[in-house]
Amino acid sequence: MVFVDYNNLQLDGTCDEVMPPVDLGAKFRAFGFDVYEINGNDMAEMVKALDLAVATKDGKPKCIFGHTVKGKGVSYMENVCGWHGTAPNEEQYKQAIAELDTQYVSC
Repeated sequence: MVFVDYNNLQLDGTCDEVMPPVDLGAKFRAFGFDVYEINGNDMAEMVKALDLAVATKDGKPKCIFGHTVKGKGVSYMENVCGWHGTAPNEEQYKQAIAELDTQYVSC
């Protein structure tokens, strides 16, 4: 099984700015994959896609294609290319954890 995290950002800008847009889901389908396109920031959708992919016994490889938001849930990181491969400093880390803690939902 393959998971593609598609947040439309690259190191230097959006995918549209850096390279021509490509329909990756169509490419995986062309190679014979079953493709499940989901909101990759929604855990319920993720679990549903995983369950469906595991349950589908058609002999095809599976690809879960998650449309995501880079830095989701952290105000200063969301959709900011500069956080690609960059670690927060101590103050930024504390702020990020505090923001994420307010969004935590116990299962």
